[in-house]
Amino acid sequence: MRGKGIHYDTGTFPNGDTSRPVFDADVVAREMRVIAEDLHCTAIRITGGDPDRIETTARHAAAAGLEVWLKQQGTSHQHLDNR
Repeated sequence: MRGKGIHYDTGTFPNGDTSRPVFDADVVAREMRVIAEDLHCTAIRITGGDPDRIETTARHAAAAGLEVWLKQQGTSHQHLDNR
């Protein structure tokens, strides 16, 4: 096995609703450290509908030492300004 990974949803927008109504960069940074240090993951697959959220999460994941894989999902939504 190459590594141990996990999936992280930054917020998808099925039917116009978000799966993650609140997005806090400080919380994301802490969760990335937990994923790397406590769960001993080496990689993360980040998905979501908002490119800014994906980028923020990817930066925190890389800072935590994780290998980062990205997948943007459906962009036919309005961006939520609650970062």
